[in-house]
Amino acid sequence: MKKIYFFLPVILLFTNCNNNNLVDIEKASTEAEDFIASQFDFFTNSSLEQAKMTFADNAILIGTDAAEYLTGWKEIEPSVKGQLIIKDPVFSSRNLNIFMSDDGKMASYTQELDFTYSIDGEPGEVKDVRNSGVIKKNDNNWEIIQIHWSIGLEGQAVEYEVIE
Repeated sequence: MKKIYFFLPVILLFTNCNNNNLVDIEKASTEAEDFIASQFDFFTNSSLEQAKMTFADNAILIGTDAAEYLTGWKEIEPSVKGQLIIKDPVFSSRNLNIFMSDDGKMASYTQELDFTYSIDGEPGEVKDVRNSGVIKKNDNNWEIIQIHWSIGLEGQAVEYEVIE
């Protein structure tokens, strides 16, 4: 009988631990998807302050220009300031894929974007941008930890045969 009394509290302890650590991955995925959809709102609102809240202090931004490998908000901020000349931005995304962490506090994603805008009244458009990133939930707010933009080249950068 003593063995039963010993194992009963141990079983209850593990059951409580597991119940307290349940994560609503569907809810977390929806939150992450909403954040990803709104991550460029600082362009629409032309708001440096909103951009600062969008990026983590230690975020990494990898852009399409060879010089755009920026680490931390102090390096990212001047780039964002320069980009706020962009007016009337419209982002159209497709093929969004989100991969959630088991605890629902971090996600990586990939998507393709088309982007229309104007600068000094002149319209512009960039199509088929490949965008990927990692976002993390800190204090109930999602932030960009890493973001990468690329535009595909015609042909391969390094020639190789695809073997099936």
